[in-house]
Amino acid sequence: MTPGARLSLLLDFDGTLVPIARTPEAVSVSDDLRRLIATALERLDTRVAIISGRSIEQLDALWGRSLWPVTVAASHGLELRHEGRLRAPPPASIFALLARETEARFGASRGVVLELKSYGLGLHYRLAPRLADAMHDWAKECAQEHDLVIQAGDQVFELRLPGADKGDAVRAIMQLHPFAESVPVYIGDDLTDIAAIAAARECGGGGIAVGERIAAHADAILADPAAVHDHISKLLEGAPDGFIT
Repeated sequence: MTPGARLSLLLDFDGTLVPIARTPEAVSVSDDLRRLIATALERLDTRVAIISGRSIEQLDALWGRSLWPVTVAASHGLELRHEGRLRAPPPASIFALLARETEARFGASRGVVLELKSYGLGLHYRLAPRLADAMHDWAKECAQEHDLVIQAGDQVFELRLPGADKGDAVRAIMQLHPFAESVPVYIGDDLTDIAAIAAARECGGGGIAVGERIAAHADAILADPAAVHDHISKLLEGAPDGFIT
């Protein structure tokens, strides 16, 4: 990293800024995290983005008004909100239908947790790891029938619309003011973040893995979300040229 470079901070959410929880609804955003992101926005001239598989609606429910100044790419980049303007396709009703069909087949009593999004459906089997193969087979059946994409994650198969991933989201953000002509650093923990790290490198930056899952694809590794918070704090204290290392 060139000393004095203008940095952009691009962040995954689950597993990166907040720990993975037993269910998606169990996640919370602490006041300390809100203050950290607010400080980053100020110090980096608003060059802070959150890139998540969650929908804008889900993220807004967790963050409230503190998320409004942040550039957000949600639903793996299908939704992009920047400077208060949202770009997104019409909501897809197919995922509500698939949620009902999945519930009828597996039932909540078997431990499957469904995460319904605007443009996707997460099939979480963290509470029922014995169902991993069955969930994968069901996801493949749904994807084939409805022309959807399967995105594997940490004990989840997500059905989503084709046409975007987190790498595409990084490229789109880096064309926007004030991100353009800055150096992106992406931080993420899961398989969906590999494409984002590759895109950050294409744009002259790099990536940091949280944990070992995608460490082989990153320039550096942080242990957990608490370490991510500490690393961002050190950046904001005035050592941007050491951000990746």
